[in-house]
Amino acid sequence: MKSVVKQEWIESERGWGQRPDGYSLHLSKSDLEMFVKEYWDSMPDEIPDCYSRPSGSAYLIDVGDEVYKKIEKSDCGIRMY
Repeated sequence: MKSVVKQEWIESERGWGQRPDGYSLHLSKSDLEMFVKEYWDSMPDEIPDCYSRPSGSAYLIDVGDEVYKKIEKSDCGIRMY
């Protein structure tokens, strides 16, 4: 088991409200920050009808080797639903 940073996400959809939208896993807090920045940079200039955003504070969790290797292979983290 290895420790990684976990960030919960929430989805906001116009006319429907909010609901949990999975989580992301990262090797470090700086990877999480880059992941979130890349996400927002990919969004259109106008507010979309549906989007996700980080929810609450990130925290450490332990993951198995298989998940850890997937995170290592990513640029700055993976999204899980």
